[in-house]
Amino acid sequence: MRLKNKVSLITGAGSGIGQATAVQFASEGAIAVVVDRNLESAEKTQHLIEQAGGVAQTLVVDITQEQQVANAIATTVQQFGRLDILHNNAGVSVLKPITETTEADWDFLFGVNLKGMFFGCKHAIPYMVQQGGGVIINTASELAIMGQALYTAYCATKGGVLAFTRALSVEWAAKGIRINAICPGPVDTPMLQSEFILATDPGAEETATIQSIPAGRLGMPEDIARVAVFLASEDASFVHGAAIVADGGRTIF
Repeated sequence: MRLKNKVSLITGAGSGIGQATAVQFASEGAIAVVVDRNLESAEKTQHLIEQAGGVAQTLVVDITQEQQVANAIATTVQQFGRLDILHNNAGVSVLKPITETTEADWDFLFGVNLKGMFFGCKHAIPYMVQQGGGVIINTASELAIMGQALYTAYCATKGGVLAFTRALSVEWAAKGIRINAICPGPVDTPMLQSEFILATDPGAEETATIQSIPAGRLGMPEDIARVAVFLASEDASFVHGAAIVADGGRTIF
């Protein structure tokens, strides 16, 4: 119960890492506000939490729209009295050579992966300052610190997440707000599986990915959720502006 009585809001919580994090936060005693653009997916996460005896609330939000993000955060504070933990987790990918990446592709990636994060922080921080502190966790990627073919635009967004996190951490640490990033490696999520499907031989692509991980397996969403719980808890009280890599050792070599 490391997060007992805390109020958390998790974006992209309808599946994958976001869903696992919302479930883990709730299991540690937090209220989980489940934010996703897909109502059915968000309600599924809420149901999982409530089945286990936790407390959850679903909000349908397009995080690329500032007013929707602002409204979601205001609604959370109005309903539960505060916002202790914001996990900016929602993300998308586009796999293309840079020469085939369109302006629409670029804007889509930056709109979700970085601008949505900006909106979340912009509107959550004033409430956190008013209540005397809080925690923000931003989902970056191992591809924020290493390159991979066909992921150039995606890498640019995730590198931006790290720079954004570090600067924001310095800006707000004195106000009692801890801001950190998680850099997951390949995690067995619907997004990763959709990327494998694009390969000529999806099975071979998945095997090659696993072979590139010293731990010998894909990550599971719960692996990343446990890191998020650590960052959200008082166990990480002296952790500011960090980028915690959870990739099974993939970025070691």
